[in-house]
Amino acid sequence: MGAPHRKGVLGKEMDPEAAAYTSSSAFDHEIYEATVYVNIAHLRALEKLGVIGKTAADRGVAALSNMLREKFELPPGVEDIHIYVETLLSQQVPEAGENLALAKSRNDAVVAAIKIRLRERTLDLCRQLADCIQVLLEKSVEESSTVFPVYTHLQRAAPATYGFILHAYAVRLYKTLQTFRKVLNECEESPLGSAAVAGTSVPLDRQYLATLLGFRKIGANALESTASREFIITALSATLATAVVLSSLAEEFVLYSSEEFGLVEMPEELAATSSIMPQKRNPVVAEVMRTKAAEVMGLLASVEQIVCRMPSGYSLDLQQATPKLWAAFKELESSLKLLAKMVRGSSVRRERALHACMPPVAAVELANYLTLKHGVGFRKAHTVAGRVSRLMAERKLSEQTLKQTLKEHGVEVSLNVAEVLDIMDPVKTVERYSVEGSANPKYVVKSAQELLEELKNIREWLEAESRGLRETLTSLLR
Repeated sequence: MGAPHRKGVLGKEMDPEAAAYTSSSAFDHEIYEATVYVNIAHLRALEKLGVIGKTAADRGVAALSNMLREKFELPPGVEDIHIYVETLLSQQVPEAGENLALAKSRNDAVVAAIKIRLRERTLDLCRQLADCIQVLLEKSVEESSTVFPVYTHLQRAAPATYGFILHAYAVRLYKTLQTFRKVLNECEESPLGSAAVAGTSVPLDRQYLATLLGFRKIGANALESTASREFIITALSATLATAVVLSSLAEEFVLYSSEEFGLVEMPEELAATSSIMPQKRNPVVAEVMRTKAAEVMGLLASVEQIVCRMPSGYSLDLQQATPKLWAAFKELESSLKLLAKMVRGSSVRRERALHACMPPVAAVELANYLTLKHGVGFRKAHTVAGRVSRLMAERKLSEQTLKQTLKEHGVEVSLNVAEVLDIMDPVKTVERYSVEGSANPKYVVKSAQELLEELKNIREWLEAESRGLRETLTSLLR
Protein backbone atom coordinates (compact mmCIF):
# COMPACT_ATOMS: atom_id res chain seq x y z
CA MET A 1 0.00 0.00 0.00
CA GLY A 2 1.75 3.13 -1.20
CA ALA A 3 1.67 6.54 0.37
CA PRO A 4 -0.49 8.82 -1.83
CA HIS A 5 0.82 12.02 -0.28
CA ARG A 6 4.37 11.32 -1.61
CA LYS A 7 3.40 11.64 -5.27
CA GLY A 8 3.68 15.40 -5.47
CA VAL A 9 7.08 16.60 -4.34
CA LEU A 10 8.83 13.23 -4.02
CA GLY A 11 9.60 11.24 -7.11
CA LYS A 12 10.67 8.01 -5.46
CA GLU A 13 9.09 5.60 -3.04
CA MET A 14 10.67 5.55 0.38
CA ASP A 15 13.52 3.12 0.96
CA PRO A 16 11.93 0.02 2.62
CA GLU A 17 14.39 -0.02 5.50
CA ALA A 18 13.89 3.70 6.07
CA ALA A 19 10.13 3.24 5.92
CA ALA A 20 10.26 0.49 8.51
CA TYR A 21 12.65 2.52 10.66
CA THR A 22 10.38 5.57 10.79
CA SER A 23 7.03 3.76 10.85
CA SER A 24 4.79 3.86 13.93
CA SER A 25 2.92 0.75 12.80
CA ALA A 26 4.32 -1.33 15.66
CA PHE A 27 2.45 0.70 18.27
CA ASP A 28 -0.36 2.46 16.40
CA HIS A 29 -2.78 -0.30 17.40
CA GLU A 30 -3.21 1.55 20.69
CA ILE A 31 -4.82 4.55 18.96
CA TYR A 32 -6.52 2.70 16.12
CA GLU A 33 -10.09 3.15 17.38
CA ALA A 34 -9.47 6.72 18.49
CA THR A 35 -8.02 7.57 15.07
CA VAL A 36 -11.09 6.19 13.31
CA TYR A 37 -13.36 8.25 15.57
CA VAL A 38 -11.30 11.38 14.85
CA ASN A 39 -11.75 10.80 11.12
CA ILE A 40 -15.49 10.23 11.49
CA ALA A 41 -15.81 13.51 13.37
CA HIS A 42 -13.77 15.28 10.70
CA LEU A 43 -16.05 14.00 7.96
CA ARG A 44 -19.04 15.37 9.86
CA ALA A 45 -17.28 18.71 10.23
CA LEU A 46 -16.58 18.82 6.49
CA GLU A 47 -20.22 17.92 5.85
CA LYS A 48 -21.35 20.75 8.14
CA LEU A 49 -19.08 23.07 6.20
CA GLY A 50 -20.60 21.93 2.89
CA VAL A 51 -17.35 20.58 1.46
CA ILE A 52 -18.78 17.09 1.06
CA GLY A 53 -22.42 16.09 0.77
CA LYS A 54 -24.43 14.15 3.31
CA THR A 55 -24.55 11.00 1.19
CA ALA A 56 -20.77 10.89 0.82
CA ALA A 57 -20.31 11.68 4.51
CA ASP A 58 -22.73 8.92 5.53
CA ARG A 59 -21.00 6.42 3.28
CA GLY A 60 -17.62 7.50 4.63
CA VAL A 61 -18.82 7.15 8.23
CA ALA A 62 -20.22 3.70 7.45
CA ALA A 63 -16.91 2.61 5.94
CA LEU A 64 -14.97 3.93 8.91
CA SER A 65 -17.41 2.25 11.29
CA ASN A 66 -16.69 -1.07 9.58
CA MET A 67 -13.00 -0.53 10.26
CA LEU A 68 -13.78 -0.52 13.99
CA ARG A 69 -15.21 -4.02 13.69
CA GLU A 70 -12.26 -5.39 11.75
CA LYS A 71 -9.14 -6.82 13.33
CA PHE A 72 -6.51 -4.13 13.11
CA GLU A 73 -3.18 -4.97 11.54
CA LEU A 74 -1.13 -2.49 9.58
CA PRO A 75 0.33 -4.02 6.41
CA PRO A 76 4.08 -3.72 5.73
CA GLY A 77 5.31 -0.46 4.28
CA VAL A 78 2.60 1.75 5.77
CA GLU A 79 3.93 4.85 7.49
CA ASP A 80 1.27 5.04 10.17
CA ILE A 81 -2.38 4.48 11.04
CA HIS A 82 -3.44 7.84 9.61
CA ILE A 83 -2.23 7.11 6.07
CA TYR A 84 -3.63 3.59 6.34
CA VAL A 85 -7.14 4.79 7.25
CA GLU A 86 -7.08 7.53 4.60
CA THR A 87 -5.98 5.08 1.91
CA LEU A 88 -8.64 2.53 2.81
CA LEU A 89 -11.36 5.15 2.89
CA SER A 90 -10.24 6.57 -0.46
CA GLN A 91 -10.53 3.11 -2.00
CA GLN A 92 -14.03 2.54 -0.60
CA VAL A 93 -15.54 6.04 -0.69
CA PRO A 94 -13.29 8.23 -2.89
CA GLU A 95 -15.28 11.45 -2.45
CA ALA A 96 -14.85 11.16 1.32
CA GLY A 97 -11.34 9.72 1.51
CA GLU A 98 -9.80 12.21 -0.91
CA ASN A 99 -10.94 15.10 1.27
CA LEU A 100 -10.06 13.49 4.59
CA ALA A 101 -6.84 15.49 4.88
CA LEU A 102 -8.52 18.82 4.10
CA ALA A 103 -7.87 21.07 7.13
CA LYS A 104 -6.59 18.04 9.08
CA SER A 105 -2.98 17.07 9.43
CA ARG A 106 -1.56 13.98 11.02
CA ASN A 107 -0.07 16.44 13.50
CA ASP A 108 -3.35 17.53 15.06
CA ALA A 109 -5.10 14.20 14.42
CA VAL A 110 -2.53 12.14 16.30
CA VAL A 111 -2.64 14.39 19.36
CA ALA A 112 -6.43 14.11 19.38
CA ALA A 113 -6.27 10.33 19.12
CA ILE A 114 -3.62 10.03 21.83
CA LYS A 115 -5.66 12.21 24.18
CA ILE A 116 -8.83 10.22 23.59
CA ARG A 117 -7.02 6.95 24.21
CA LEU A 118 -5.11 8.35 27.18
CA ARG A 119 -8.37 9.48 28.73
CA GLU A 120 -9.77 5.95 28.35
CA ARG A 121 -6.63 4.34 29.75
CA THR A 122 -6.46 6.80 32.65
CA LEU A 123 -10.07 6.15 33.65
CA ASP A 124 -9.43 2.39 33.53
CA LEU A 125 -6.23 2.74 35.52
CA CYS A 126 -7.93 4.90 38.14
CA ARG A 127 -10.57 2.21 38.63
CA GLN A 128 -7.82 -0.35 39.19
CA LEU A 129 -6.07 2.01 41.55
CA ALA A 130 -9.30 2.51 43.50
CA ASP A 131 -9.69 -1.29 43.72
CA CYS A 132 -6.19 -1.61 45.16
CA ILE A 133 -6.78 1.21 47.65
CA GLN A 134 -9.99 -0.49 48.77
CA VAL A 135 -8.16 -3.78 49.38
CA LEU A 136 -5.56 -1.94 51.49
CA LEU A 137 -8.24 -0.12 53.48
CA GLU A 138 -10.29 -3.22 54.13
CA LYS A 139 -7.20 -5.12 55.25
CA SER A 140 -6.13 -2.18 57.41
CA VAL A 141 -9.46 -2.36 59.28
CA GLU A 142 -9.09 -6.12 59.65
CA GLU A 143 -5.56 -5.73 61.03
CA SER A 144 -6.12 -2.46 62.90
CA SER A 145 -5.27 -4.02 66.28
CA THR A 146 -2.49 -6.36 65.13
CA VAL A 147 0.56 -4.96 66.92
CA PHE A 148 3.42 -4.47 64.49
CA PRO A 149 6.63 -2.42 64.62
CA VAL A 150 7.23 0.67 62.52
CA TYR A 151 10.72 1.68 61.54
CA THR A 152 12.81 4.75 60.94
CA HIS A 153 16.32 4.33 59.52
CA LEU A 154 15.29 0.65 59.39
CA GLN A 155 15.54 0.60 63.19
CA ARG A 156 12.55 -0.24 65.36
CA ALA A 157 10.98 3.11 66.14
CA ALA A 158 7.66 2.55 67.87
CA PRO A 159 4.88 0.02 68.38
CA ALA A 160 2.09 0.42 65.84
CA THR A 161 -0.16 -2.02 63.98
CA TYR A 162 -0.06 -3.83 60.67
CA GLY A 163 -3.33 -2.12 59.79
CA PHE A 164 -1.73 1.26 60.44
CA ILE A 165 1.04 0.51 57.93
CA LEU A 166 -1.41 -0.68 55.27
CA HIS A 167 -3.54 2.40 55.90
CA ALA A 168 -0.47 4.58 55.29
CA TYR A 169 0.01 3.00 51.87
CA ALA A 170 -3.69 3.36 51.08
CA VAL A 171 -3.41 7.09 51.82
CA ARG A 172 -0.30 7.40 49.67
CA LEU A 173 -2.01 5.69 46.75
CA TYR A 174 -5.14 7.76 47.26
CA LYS A 175 -3.04 10.88 46.86
CA THR A 176 -1.56 9.59 43.62
CA LEU A 177 -5.11 8.90 42.45
CA GLN A 178 -5.70 12.64 42.68
CA THR A 179 -2.75 13.34 40.38
CA PHE A 180 -4.51 11.51 37.56
CA ARG A 181 -7.22 14.17 37.66
CA LYS A 182 -4.68 16.55 36.15
CA VAL A 183 -3.98 14.01 33.41
CA LEU A 184 -7.68 13.86 32.59
CA ASN A 185 -7.91 17.65 32.60
CA GLU A 186 -5.09 17.90 30.07
CA CYS A 187 -6.93 15.43 27.85
CA GLU A 188 -9.95 17.76 27.70
CA GLU A 189 -8.41 20.13 25.18
CA SER A 190 -8.95 19.43 21.48
CA PRO A 191 -6.13 20.14 19.00
CA LEU A 192 -8.34 19.52 15.94
CA GLY A 193 -8.47 22.42 13.54
CA SER A 194 -4.87 23.27 14.30
CA ALA A 195 -3.91 21.35 11.15
CA ALA A 196 -0.16 20.97 10.70
CA VAL A 197 1.17 23.89 12.69
CA ALA A 198 -0.53 27.25 12.20
CA GLY A 199 -4.21 26.50 11.76
CA THR A 200 -6.06 26.44 8.45
CA SER A 201 -7.86 28.77 6.06
CA VAL A 202 -10.69 26.24 5.92
CA PRO A 203 -13.31 27.63 8.33
CA LEU A 204 -13.84 24.51 10.40
CA ASP A 205 -16.08 24.70 13.46
CA ARG A 206 -13.49 23.66 16.02
CA GLN A 207 -15.89 23.61 18.94
CA TYR A 208 -18.25 21.36 16.99
CA LEU A 209 -15.38 18.97 16.31
CA ALA A 210 -14.36 19.02 19.95
CA THR A 211 -17.89 18.31 21.15
CA LEU A 212 -18.31 15.39 18.76
CA LEU A 213 -15.31 13.67 20.34
CA GLY A 214 -16.02 14.53 23.96
CA PHE A 215 -13.44 17.31 24.35
CA ARG A 216 -14.65 20.15 26.56
CA LYS A 217 -12.55 22.94 25.04
CA ILE A 218 -10.26 23.76 22.13
CA GLY A 219 -6.57 24.55 22.12
CA ALA A 220 -5.69 28.23 22.21
CA ASN A 221 -2.68 28.00 19.89
CA ALA A 222 -2.20 25.70 16.89
CA LEU A 223 1.56 25.55 17.29
CA GLU A 224 1.28 24.48 20.92
CA SER A 225 -1.58 22.05 20.23
CA THR A 226 0.27 20.07 17.59
CA ALA A 227 3.79 19.96 19.02
CA SER A 228 3.32 19.99 22.80
CA ARG A 229 3.69 16.68 24.63
CA GLU A 230 3.70 17.97 28.17
CA PHE A 231 0.46 16.09 28.77
CA ILE A 232 2.38 12.84 28.21
CA ILE A 233 4.97 13.94 30.76
CA THR A 234 2.13 14.70 33.19
CA ALA A 235 0.70 11.21 32.66
CA LEU A 236 4.08 9.52 33.05
CA SER A 237 4.76 11.55 36.18
CA ALA A 238 1.49 10.32 37.66
CA THR A 239 2.35 6.71 36.84
CA LEU A 240 5.80 7.17 38.37
CA ALA A 241 4.35 8.63 41.59
CA THR A 242 2.14 5.55 41.87
CA ALA A 243 4.91 3.12 40.98
CA VAL A 244 7.11 4.63 43.71
CA VAL A 245 4.47 3.79 46.33
CA LEU A 246 4.10 0.26 44.99
CA SER A 247 7.87 -0.18 45.02
CA SER A 248 8.09 0.96 48.62
CA LEU A 249 5.36 -1.41 49.78
CA ALA A 250 6.88 -4.26 47.78
CA GLU A 251 10.21 -3.59 49.51
CA GLU A 252 8.52 -3.87 52.91
CA PHE A 253 6.99 -7.20 51.93
CA VAL A 254 10.40 -8.46 50.84
CA LEU A 255 11.97 -7.37 54.12
CA TYR A 256 9.18 -8.44 56.46
CA SER A 257 8.89 -11.88 54.86
CA SER A 258 12.62 -12.59 55.18
CA GLU A 259 13.83 -14.95 57.88
CA GLU A 260 15.73 -12.09 59.50
CA PHE A 261 12.54 -10.08 60.07
CA GLY A 262 10.05 -12.94 60.00
CA LEU A 263 7.07 -10.65 60.51
CA VAL A 264 4.90 -11.46 57.48
CA GLU A 265 4.13 -14.57 55.47
CA MET A 266 3.60 -14.07 51.76
CA PRO A 267 0.99 -16.06 49.84
CA GLU A 268 2.61 -19.15 48.35
CA GLU A 269 1.04 -18.55 44.95
CA LEU A 270 3.04 -15.31 44.69
CA ALA A 271 6.34 -16.90 45.73
CA ALA A 272 8.88 -19.17 44.05
CA THR A 273 11.46 -21.62 45.26
CA SER A 274 15.06 -22.17 44.33
CA SER A 275 16.14 -24.53 41.57
CA ILE A 276 18.79 -25.91 43.91
CA MET A 277 17.89 -24.87 47.48
CA PRO A 278 14.59 -26.60 48.28
CA GLN A 279 13.89 -24.73 51.51
CA LYS A 280 13.58 -21.33 49.82
CA ARG A 281 10.39 -19.24 49.62
CA ASN A 282 11.42 -16.37 47.39
CA PRO A 283 9.10 -13.31 47.23
CA VAL A 284 9.64 -12.96 43.49
CA VAL A 285 6.49 -10.98 42.71
CA ALA A 286 7.39 -8.34 45.27
CA GLU A 287 10.96 -8.28 44.01
CA VAL A 288 9.86 -7.60 40.43
CA MET A 289 7.35 -5.04 41.67
CA ARG A 290 10.21 -3.12 43.30
CA THR A 291 11.71 -2.59 39.85
CA LYS A 292 8.67 -0.94 38.32
CA ALA A 293 9.45 2.50 39.71
CA ALA A 294 12.84 2.35 38.00
CA GLU A 295 11.29 1.13 34.75
CA VAL A 296 8.63 3.85 34.70
CA MET A 297 11.24 6.43 35.68
CA GLY A 298 13.28 5.33 32.68
CA LEU A 299 10.27 5.76 30.39
CA LEU A 300 9.62 9.23 31.80
CA ALA A 301 13.27 10.19 31.39
CA SER A 302 13.19 8.96 27.78
CA VAL A 303 10.19 11.13 26.94
CA GLU A 304 11.65 14.16 28.67
CA GLN A 305 14.84 13.76 26.68
CA ILE A 306 12.87 13.30 23.45
CA VAL A 307 10.89 16.52 23.86
CA CYS A 308 13.53 18.74 25.43
CA ARG A 309 15.64 21.06 23.22
CA MET A 310 13.20 20.60 20.34
CA PRO A 311 12.28 23.69 18.34
CA SER A 312 8.60 24.55 18.12
CA GLY A 313 6.63 22.73 15.47
CA TYR A 314 6.15 19.02 14.91
CA SER A 315 9.10 16.70 14.34
CA LEU A 316 8.94 12.93 14.05
CA ASP A 317 10.90 12.67 17.30
CA LEU A 318 7.54 13.14 19.04
CA GLN A 319 6.26 9.90 17.54
CA GLN A 320 8.73 7.99 19.69
CA ALA A 321 7.31 9.41 22.93
CA THR A 322 3.93 7.73 22.61
CA PRO A 323 4.88 4.05 23.03
CA LYS A 324 6.66 4.93 26.28
CA LEU A 325 3.34 6.21 27.62
CA TRP A 326 1.48 2.98 26.88
CA ALA A 327 4.36 0.91 28.26
CA ALA A 328 4.21 2.77 31.58
CA PHE A 329 0.46 2.20 31.87
CA LYS A 330 0.92 -1.50 31.14
CA GLU A 331 3.60 -1.84 33.84
CA LEU A 332 1.46 -0.11 36.42
CA GLU A 333 -1.74 -2.01 35.61
CA SER A 334 -0.08 -5.41 36.02
CA SER A 335 1.50 -4.33 39.31
CA LEU A 336 -1.77 -3.07 40.78
CA LYS A 337 -3.52 -6.38 40.10
CA LEU A 338 -0.77 -8.33 41.81
CA LEU A 339 -0.44 -5.93 44.72
CA ALA A 340 -4.11 -6.44 45.57
CA LYS A 341 -3.53 -10.22 45.63
CA MET A 342 -0.40 -9.77 47.73
CA VAL A 343 -2.16 -7.66 50.34
CA ARG A 344 -5.17 -9.99 50.54
CA GLY A 345 -3.03 -13.09 50.86
CA SER A 346 -0.40 -11.83 53.31
CA SER A 347 -0.59 -12.74 56.99
CA VAL A 348 1.21 -11.48 60.08
CA ARG A 349 3.28 -13.68 62.37
CA ARG A 350 1.61 -12.08 65.34
CA GLU A 351 3.78 -13.38 68.17
CA ARG A 352 6.97 -12.34 66.43
CA ALA A 353 5.53 -8.94 65.53
CA LEU A 354 4.45 -8.39 69.13
CA HIS A 355 7.88 -9.47 70.38
CA ALA A 356 9.50 -6.96 68.01
CA CYS A 357 7.53 -4.19 69.76
CA MET A 358 8.45 -5.15 73.34
CA PRO A 359 10.42 -2.76 75.59
CA PRO A 360 12.45 -0.71 75.02
CA VAL A 361 10.83 -0.01 71.62
CA ALA A 362 8.30 2.33 73.25
CA ALA A 363 10.94 4.14 75.31
CA VAL A 364 9.54 7.53 74.31
CA GLU A 365 6.44 6.63 76.32
CA LEU A 366 8.58 6.67 79.47
CA ALA A 367 9.82 10.14 78.55
CA ASN A 368 6.24 11.27 77.90
CA TYR A 369 5.15 9.82 81.24
CA LEU A 370 7.88 11.62 83.18
CA THR A 371 7.02 14.92 81.50
CA LEU A 372 3.22 14.73 81.60
CA LYS A 373 2.81 13.09 85.01
CA HIS A 374 5.75 14.50 86.93
CA GLY A 375 6.69 17.74 85.17
CA VAL A 376 10.18 16.62 84.19
CA GLY A 377 11.50 18.60 81.24
CA PHE A 378 11.21 16.49 78.12
CA ARG A 379 14.87 16.67 77.15
CA LYS A 380 15.89 15.41 80.60
CA ALA A 381 13.12 12.80 80.48
CA HIS A 382 14.38 11.75 77.04
CA THR A 383 17.88 11.26 78.44
CA VAL A 384 16.57 9.14 81.31
CA ALA A 385 14.47 7.02 78.95
CA GLY A 386 17.50 6.52 76.74
CA ARG A 387 19.57 5.39 79.69
CA VAL A 388 16.84 2.98 80.79
CA SER A 389 16.70 1.62 77.22
CA ARG A 390 20.41 0.93 77.29
CA LEU A 391 20.12 -0.88 80.60
CA MET A 392 17.40 -3.06 79.07
CA ALA A 393 19.50 -3.82 76.02
CA GLU A 394 22.42 -4.79 78.26
CA ARG A 395 20.08 -6.79 80.53
CA LYS A 396 21.14 -4.65 83.48
CA LEU A 397 17.83 -3.02 84.38
CA SER A 398 16.96 -3.64 88.02
CA GLU A 399 15.32 -1.75 90.82
CA GLN A 400 18.73 -0.56 91.92
CA THR A 401 19.99 0.57 88.51
CA LEU A 402 16.66 2.28 87.78
CA LYS A 403 16.77 4.16 91.07
CA GLN A 404 20.40 5.12 90.47
CA THR A 405 19.62 6.40 86.94
CA LEU A 406 16.77 8.59 88.18
CA LYS A 407 18.95 9.98 90.95
CA GLU A 408 21.88 10.69 88.64
CA HIS A 409 19.66 12.87 86.49
CA GLY A 410 17.95 14.63 89.35
CA VAL A 411 14.56 13.03 88.74
CA GLU A 412 12.85 12.58 92.07
CA VAL A 413 10.12 10.18 91.08
CA SER A 414 8.95 6.96 92.69
CA LEU A 415 9.11 4.43 89.88
CA ASN A 416 9.79 0.71 89.77
CA VAL A 417 10.75 -1.69 86.98
CA ALA A 418 7.26 -3.19 86.70
CA GLU A 419 5.80 0.29 86.13
CA VAL A 420 8.43 1.05 83.50
CA LEU A 421 7.60 -2.15 81.63
CA ASP A 422 3.90 -1.36 81.85
CA ILE A 423 4.48 2.13 80.45
CA MET A 424 6.37 0.59 77.50
CA ASP A 425 3.89 -2.25 76.95
CA PRO A 426 3.26 -2.24 73.17
CA VAL A 427 -0.47 -3.04 73.29
CA LYS A 428 -1.12 -0.34 75.89
CA THR A 429 1.13 2.09 74.02
CA VAL A 430 -0.86 1.71 70.81
CA GLU A 431 -4.10 2.23 72.71
CA ARG A 432 -2.67 5.36 74.42
CA TYR A 433 -1.95 7.14 71.14
CA SER A 434 -4.34 10.05 71.41
CA VAL A 435 -4.14 12.05 68.18
CA GLU A 436 -5.99 11.51 64.93
CA GLY A 437 -3.78 9.94 62.32
CA SER A 438 -1.96 7.87 64.93
CA ALA A 439 -1.69 4.08 65.10
CA ASN A 440 -4.47 3.85 67.66
CA PRO A 441 -6.84 1.25 66.15
CA LYS A 442 -9.89 3.48 66.56
CA TYR A 443 -8.30 6.22 64.45
CA VAL A 444 -7.10 3.76 61.81
CA VAL A 445 -10.60 2.31 61.48
CA LYS A 446 -12.24 5.74 61.47
CA SER A 447 -9.96 7.11 58.76
CA ALA A 448 -10.20 3.92 56.66
CA GLN A 449 -13.98 4.02 56.73
CA GLU A 450 -14.02 7.68 55.73
CA LEU A 451 -11.68 6.99 52.84
CA LEU A 452 -13.79 4.04 51.73
CA GLU A 453 -16.77 6.38 51.52
CA GLU A 454 -14.76 8.83 49.43
CA LEU A 455 -13.75 5.97 47.13
CA LYS A 456 -17.43 5.26 46.45
CA ASN A 457 -17.88 8.79 45.15
CA ILE A 458 -14.73 8.56 43.06
CA ARG A 459 -15.86 5.27 41.54
CA GLU A 460 -19.21 6.79 40.60
CA TRP A 461 -17.44 9.73 38.98
CA LEU A 462 -15.05 7.47 37.07
CA GLU A 463 -17.94 5.35 35.84
CA ALA A 464 -19.88 8.40 34.72
CA GLU A 465 -16.84 9.77 32.86
CA SER A 466 -16.18 6.45 31.13
CA ARG A 467 -19.80 6.00 30.19
CA GLY A 468 -20.04 9.57 28.90
CA LEU A 469 -16.95 9.20 26.73
CA ARG A 470 -18.06 5.86 25.31
CA GLU A 471 -21.57 7.15 24.56
CA THR A 472 -20.14 10.25 22.89
CA LEU A 473 -17.88 8.22 20.63
CA THR A 474 -20.44 5.57 19.74
CA SER A 475 -22.99 8.27 18.91
CA LEU A 476 -20.70 9.22 16.03
CA LEU A 477 -21.52 5.90 14.38
CA ARG A 478 -25.20 6.70 14.10
